[in-house]
Amino acid sequence: MVFGKKRQRLEGGQSQNQSSPTDGIHDIEEENYPIEVEEAANTSTTINLSASSSANNCKPLLDEVTFTMNGTGRNPGGAKRWICNHCKKSYNSSYSRIHQHFFGPGVGKKSEVARCQTLLTNRAEFQRIRKKVEEAENAGISPSLSKSTLNNSHSRPTSTTCPIAKSFGTVERHQVDILIVRALCANGIPFNVLRNPDFLAMLKGVNQAPKDYKPPSFDRARTTLVDECQRQLEKELTPVKDTWTTQGTSIVSDGWTNVKRQPLINVVASNSRGSMFMYAKDFTGQEKTGKNIAEFLLESIEEVGPSNVLQVVTDNAANCKAAGKEIEKILLPHFYG
Repeated sequence: MVFGKKRQRLEGGQSQNQSSPTDGIHDIEEENYPIEVEEAANTSTTINLSASSSANNCKPLLDEVTFTMNGTGRNPGGAKRWICNHCKKSYNSSYSRIHQHFFGPGVGKKSEVARCQTLLTNRAEFQRIRKKVEEAENAGISPSLSKSTLNNSHSRPTSTTCPIAKSFGTVERHQVDILIVRALCANGIPFNVLRNPDFLAMLKGVNQAPKDYKPPSFDRARTTLVDECQRQLEKELTPVKDTWTTQGTSIVSDGWTNVKRQPLINVVASNSRGSMFMYAKDFTGQEKTGKNIAEFLLESIEEVGPSNVLQVVTDNAANCKAAGKEIEKILLPHFYG
């Protein structure tokens, strides 16, 4: 599409040329005119084509750009130099390229002008412009825009009918990314959660949920739902527990400090079938002596079953060595009678 010759209109049986700067915008799908600049004599080089309300009714994107220079060349109108009112970048093209600047090219076509990055990050403004263009098209677009419309199913299918177009919802995806990062920061959640498979499974479940889905309430989440979640996990870990009696297991324990600076000691049961976290104990206010650590490990040994324990693996600190000797004193008589 290029800015072509002035149209001749017949009024009262006589032809009359109209000199509006936006008249004569007609459709030529492919053009490759060179960039030529010519200053108009005794006039300003800035030309605001949005002054013509009749042209803007069928070409609403003219309100979103400012034309700076007339085009010259084989066509009287030619491609024109314009500046985007949003990203402030200048281009030399026709109206069809303005359409590509705001909405991208049609499916299967190569973009010949860059997208407006400002609108890609401002969803409200993008939706405002899109709605204005769609209303102009639904009201009866100019025949010259038949190849540069949002509602043209042949050149630009909607997201509901074209999976490829649906996958490139750049503005919507960016806004969702911002909401996720904001929620993580507001609740002090580490960014490592984005690598967690359970977090990804949660997002997948939300995407497949009914349209009006709302998250559970605080009271329901911390009572019935967390209990049901625990039962499901225990059911999934049953095949691992069944191998403790046939293959035996190792009790692995280590001490560490969490983000709240609480001294913890955890217990993991591990064998060839897999490792299973059992629990952790907070030793705040307690001295980590060999006797206290031994009593803590004996609780896990009783839960697994003393006859199923092959070994106990701990740190090589002095108190852990003392805990190992305490455990040997208690368990050796159990094995050797």
